[in-house]
Order: sequence, then structure tokens, then C-alpha cells
Amino acid sequence: MLYFKIFISILFSINLYANSLAVIVSKDSNINNISKKMLSKIFLAKTKVLPSGERAILVENTNKDYQIKFYKEISNKNEKQLKKYWTKMIFTGRGQPPMKIESIKEVINFVQGNKNAISYIPYKDVNSDLKILMRIK
Repeated sequence: MLYFKIFISILFSINLYANSLAVIVSKDSNINNISKKMLSKIFLAKTKVLPSGERAILVENTNKDYQIKFYKEISNKNEKQLKKYWTKMIFTGRGQPPMKIESIKEVINFVQGNKNAISYIPYKDVNSDLKILMRIK
């Protein structure tokens, strides 16, 4: 019975790790941490600057599942609310959604090459050229 409990614990931990997202910046970025509130402000175009005072360059992968998970966690907005929000922001000229990039590898390359870029990717894809600001489970 003990081995079964250990096996289930390990399996559950692996599953959490596999489904986690990492909020990332370049290892050269001046940012070392960030709050959910600030992330929400940045990704919802309520501010254009990072906590370091530098202009933020936002990118995200086109994967809807990642987007839904990320925005639900940082802003408590579901997909429908987010679509309505961006429609209003674009129509009023107050903001644009983050630039979309097709592959995770391209997101990683973009962030690695831009010290003011910020994004989120599956936790399992993080490498040593990136800094993790937050983990979203």
C-alpha cells in the first residue's frame, strides 16, 4: 500500500509539472520577480512598462489552452471575457493584445534575444537562457 501511495504521489507531481506554465524573461532581463497584479496589468495593456521601468515587449504562443490557463490565473478572465476585453481595447485605441508566435521554440528564441520581452510557456520547455518569474500550476 505504501508503494502505491508513493507511485500516485510521483505520478501526480509529474502531471502538475507537465501542465504548469512558466512566466519567462531573458536571463539578461533586469526583472527577478513579478506579482500577478503586475502581470495582469502588463498582459492586459494597462501598462506598457515592466517593473524595471523598461518598455515591455509581450509575446505569447498561439495555443488557446495556454492562453486560457494563463489569463484565468492572472486576471480571472475566461476566454469569452478576454475576447470582449480585447475587442473593446482595440476599438477604443487603448491597447493591443500581445504579439502571437506559432511555436514554443520561436517564443523562447524571441524572449532570449530581447531583454524586455516577457511571455509564458510550458514549464517543461524552460532552458538555462531564460529566467522564470512565476510558475502557474
